[in-house]
Amino acid sequence: AAWKLAPALATGNCCVLKPAEMTSLSAIKLGQLANQAGIPPGVLNIVPGLGQQAGAAIANHMDIDMVGFTGSTITGRSILEASALSNLKRVSLELGGKSPQLVFDDADLEACVEQVMIAAFWNQSQNCSCGSRLIVQKG
Repeated sequence: AAWKLAPALATGNCCVLKPAEMTSLSAIKLGQLANQAGIPPGVLNIVPGLGQQAGAAIANHMDIDMVGFTGSTITGRSILEASALSNLKRVSLELGGKSPQLVFDDADLEACVEQVMIAAFWNQSQNCSCGSRLIVQKG
């Protein structure tokens, strides 16, 4: 969330963060910390809830000018449809999460194995650049 919120807040925008259903407590804590840091009420808004209700309300809202979403391709399509049917809001999507790791035939395989494991399983694989595919050069 910080990757998207920080630049938006730094450039004077108000933000609505709707976290994934399984991570709402960390987002709520982020909102509390923002308040303690002096961010005025209403500038950073945390809206926990299910995607079909809370997420759809955000995607369809006529006063929201931009939506950034990280998640599934199916949900990304729904957000694009909602944008088209509401106010043609700008949409930024990070979908799929299948970042490949490339291993070339001249690589140090011992070093590669360690780095491949770190990239695949860092943060319990819960990151948008998780190295979840491995492409190895035949050679």
